[in-house]
Amino acid sequence: MLNILENEYKRKILYFFGGVLATIFAVVLPFVYLTHKESSYESYDGIIVEHCDDSDVAELLVKNGIADSEFTARIAVQWMKSRGFTAKIGEYKLPLHVSIMDAIRIFTSDEVVVHKFVIPEGLPMITVIKRLNESKFLLGQIEDIPDEGELLPSTYSFTYPTTRQHIIATAQEHMKKFIEKEWPRRSKSCILKTPYEAIILASIVEKETNVEREKIAGVFIARLQQGMRLQSCPTVIYAITCGEPLGRNLKYSDLHIKSQYNTYRNAGLPPAPITNPGKECIMAVLHPEVHDYLFFVLKDKKRHAFSKTFEEHKKNKAEINAAAKKR
Repeated sequence: MLNILENEYKRKILYFFGGVLATIFAVVLPFVYLTHKESSYESYDGIIVEHCDDSDVAELLVKNGIADSEFTARIAVQWMKSRGFTAKIGEYKLPLHVSIMDAIRIFTSDEVVVHKFVIPEGLPMITVIKRLNESKFLLGQIEDIPDEGELLPSTYSFTYPTTRQHIIATAQEHMKKFIEKEWPRRSKSCILKTPYEAIILASIVEKETNVEREKIAGVFIARLQQGMRLQSCPTVIYAITCGEPLGRNLKYSDLHIKSQYNTYRNAGLPPAPITNPGKECIMAVLHPEVHDYLFFVLKDKKRHAFSKTFEEHKKNKAEINAAAKKR
């Protein structure tokens, strides 16, 4: 009788472990295979996790071909969550054919996609706003458009979710901090009265040239000191287009346009900047070169011809035009 009981007990144990093994083969192993096998995911774009609920993450996995079914995806998400892997809102770059488990691990990491928004030196506000609105990686509407010259040109890095207004606010803060830092350090040769005047003149220098900035800033400072008109063509263009490209050469008749921005008609600085000047032009205005030049004309891509008198200026222009015709 005892042997019979022992045999029965052994048989039950064998049945139990057999059932466990059968369960492993029937459920666990397929689950492990489904969650670790390569998926059909083939996108080169990032995936945005907008909501961290289990169901939302599971739906995202299925939608992008990473999981074959929502049931498998949900089980995988819950399993990973029990081990401390909780998805975070953000944009993630996944490798091709990523497995479910690896995708969830990435969703719980800090390896988010970093985008860049570039504001080049001399880009007017109207174009900055246009580019912000065209960016598919930024969110929200622009409700507060800044004035010309308020943004510091630079490359601004951002991650999802970042709004267009946030980029504007960041660029404004950078400009404010930069001018507040550099204004007290200005040279004695800078006769401008306020930081805002420095930004106005820097915006003119920015649109005039990308070489010999300090020397050209010195020309404009000398003109202001003598009460001469700045006679800067970029101010006339801005008076006509408000920052848009002119699309043609400036005509002589344009120089007579009635506008506060037309420095051919009005003495002194225009009422506001004509673009967003970069650091180099701001520094050039704060530290202008001291000299006696009152005129300049572009000689080639790297140099200008400077002169002290209008007669000398006309001679320089004639020589440059004649040389250009011979080419």
